[in-house]
Amino acid sequence: MSKIVLNLCLIAMCISSASADVSTPLRDLAKKHRLPLGSAAPIDLLRSEGDGGKFPAFLSQEFNLLEPENDFKPPTIWRGDKDFHLDDADWLLGKPGEKGWAQNHSMRVRGHVLVYARDDGYTVPRWLMQKEAQINADQARDLLHDYITMLVGRYRGKVAMWDVANEAIDDRPNQNPFNLRNSFWFRKLGPEFLVLAFKYAREADPRVELYYNEYGIEGGGPKADHVIELLKWLKQQRAPITGLGMQWHIDSGLSLAPGDAHYQFADRVKEIKLGFMITELDVAVPVVSRKRTDPDYGMTPRDPNDLQAQANVYKEVFEYALSYSNCRGINLWGFNDRHSWIPGFSRGERGAATISDQSYERKPAYWAIWHALSR
Repeated sequence: MSKIVLNLCLIAMCISSASADVSTPLRDLAKKHRLPLGSAAPIDLLRSEGDGGKFPAFLSQEFNLLEPENDFKPPTIWRGDKDFHLDDADWLLGKPGEKGWAQNHSMRVRGHVLVYARDDGYTVPRWLMQKEAQINADQARDLLHDYITMLVGRYRGKVAMWDVANEAIDDRPNQNPFNLRNSFWFRKLGPEFLVLAFKYAREADPRVELYYNEYGIEGGGPKADHVIELLKWLKQQRAPITGLGMQWHIDSGLSLAPGDAHYQFADRVKEIKLGFMITELDVAVPVVSRKRTDPDYGMTPRDPNDLQAQANVYKEVFEYALSYSNCRGINLWGFNDRHSWIPGFSRGERGAATISDQSYERKPAYWAIWHALSR
């Protein structure tokens, strides 16, 4: 019997018994491992009691960490020089001296992201790009300092960890150091922008964990090599970095095993004495093609057996994470299929990537994680 067939059989055998024990949520099991376990969650779905209250209830029951998806990205917060939109962040974390939704629900918060180091997409505030020709290096340094100091300082002690910089390394080869993207901050300050961002964040909150976050590196390869070299350089420059965030947007066909390329890359991170987090985990499956207006768009697997394969991948990822003493936590990129970004990103070809379906029923993936954490 193949490894994957054996694992799927074991999961199937456990589901019926596990489903009777919802009284032990994932967050309680993760606590036994001292493992922060979180999910991305848009603040508007919390404020509006999304899906009749099911969204915030599931989040607060199952997780001890949340990451407010796009709500802390620079274009959301930084509306102009000295112009900051903080209403949603204050609601989640509380104004200075006050508590917010997160503290009232005993949840830690993961901040994403201080510097989105690419120009395309929802990354750099438009007003900043429009003024680029008028901004010199000294002014750029001041802007970076003032923004990071404001945001990290305002929520000092309330945010457990920040992605200081996100996706700074290009997918295609270029001539820049560490293959860094030709982004606004790189054009103004060179690689130093990364060192400065970490130092400014540390000055604003001496105890917060600070990460460099990247996609497409968990299985090794040239981009992963660039990341390792960048991390080494940051340490040489005395940047106060806690660790590496690995996004892990993957598919149900993936397989992990001790000693493979995924483990080898994690070993390399450990060798340079840094921690790591799995920061944006989801496991997509091929889905039935539907119109975008269909309420089931992106949520029906073409092959129902893919849900068991998906569960096996989630199990193997959690086993991988639990095998490393320097793993600082796991953060899912969403927990409900209705609110996953995958169908829109893949134009409806993939989806059903999370641990609960559109009705908040727990999928085999949920129980796979449940059993992995129960050991």
